[in-house]
Amino acid sequence: MADYALGGSLSLLNAIEKSTRFAEFLKTRMTQALETQDPTELHYLLAQLDDYHSYIWRYYKKLATERPERMNPGV
Repeated sequence: MADYALGGSLSLLNAIEKSTRFAEFLKTRMTQALETQDPTELHYLLAQLDDYHSYIWRYYKKLATERPERMNPGV
């Protein structure tokens, strides 16, 4: 988990870095938790996923207000 930090600024570079690091984090930790059927580790990973989801959702809201021309309600 040392490579993945929660929170942070809502910038493009930060969002990309968080996404890359979180993908690597999940690739190793989630597979292991599922293979070992470890409920404690799985619970921890789900909490991390929730935090990541919250960060990306805040980033989306920021973009929606800063770039309303890119919003397409038909999609």
